[in-house]
Amino acid sequence: MMDLEVEDRVAVGLTPEMIRAQLDLLVRDEVFRSSRRSVAFLRYVVEQTLKGSASQIKERTIGVEVFSREPTYDTNLDHIVRTAATELCKRLAIYYGDEKHRSELKMGLIPGSYIPRFGVPEHSANGGDAHAAAAEPLIHSKTGIEPPEVTLEPQPETAVEAQISRHRRVRALWLGLCSAALLAAAGVGYGWFHRPTAQDLFWKPVFDTPGPVLLAIGDVPNGPPTPAQGDVDFSTPILGPNPSHAVPFADAVTMARVVGTLESAGKTVVIRNENSRTFSDLREGPVVLIGAFNNQWSLRLTRQLRYSLALDADKHLIYIKDSKNPSSRSWSWATNQSRENVGQVHGPALQDYALISRIRNSETGHVVVVIGGCIPTEPSRRGSSSPIRD
Repeated sequence: MMDLEVEDRVAVGLTPEMIRAQLDLLVRDEVFRSSRRSVAFLRYVVEQTLKGSASQIKERTIGVEVFSREPTYDTNLDHIVRTAATELCKRLAIYYGDEKHRSELKMGLIPGSYIPRFGVPEHSANGGDAHAAAAEPLIHSKTGIEPPEVTLEPQPETAVEAQISRHRRVRALWLGLCSAALLAAAGVGYGWFHRPTAQDLFWKPVFDTPGPVLLAIGDVPNGPPTPAQGDVDFSTPILGPNPSHAVPFADAVTMARVVGTLESAGKTVVIRNENSRTFSDLREGPVVLIGAFNNQWSLRLTRQLRYSLALDADKHLIYIKDSKNPSSRSWSWATNQSRENVGQVHGPALQDYALISRIRNSETGHVVVVIGGCIPTEPSRRGSSSPIRD
């Protein structure tokens, strides 16, 4: 017989056979048959107690011996034992709540621990009082150990299920919110570190158009433009035929930079001088025109824009014309002024005006980029009396 006490009162004799018999009744009942976890938990703690090893019944020990956790597993993160104990208490409450089990030996867990306790049958304690069993003192092994700091009380089935369901919903909500926050942060971070520059946005229509890019560079480096005649705006310069194929230095630098930008984006660039191109060539895909007053296509395709290239023959000016303020000559250069020592320490200031346009031209049906300007050229570098260099 086991030496068990009822809250330090008179010893009551309960044999291991009696306890194991009750254990078999419990685990065969339909309340427990559906939960292998509760059965394994209850069998383990009962057998350990009957063997006199109740002091070894700890959360980590149960996790390792019953639920096959690693000996070093983190009990703060893995709540398998606490969850199983709560479920066991719930099933015990359901089992003993049935009238037909009121007279059986009672099993439960000591509040605040995982050590089992055993109660005398109802008919032995109170002569069949159906409600006295709930107040019946339960007997347990005299171990002398302090229970761990957890509280595991049997709860009614509906309350436990509601608590578990609520916990799962809250956890799922938090996981969803955290995932959404992480995705949003990742998106913001990617957008912050991969924000397109102004240059990226400018070239995007060219990058997005399939096929090669035609780069037409002006090849009339000498000689000032002349005013147009007939039904064309008188201020629009025209270019006469020129046998030279020289490219001004500034245009060559611009061409190198543009080609580098396009090829870095995977575009194929076809370079031609503007005199060798026909209008039909400009219809085949995106076009980049380099040169202002020395490129007939730049002159023609910017003619209808707000800003265009213009010539004031009376005032000997070449300038960038603003159609909303046509009388303005703010962006101009006099073709008859001296260009000696321009930009030097003791010489006149260097004035440099550029026109950069990106349009989807209705005549060509494709994106057209125009890059050109006018700056003074020193006579020693012109090789002629040209007042402009593009």
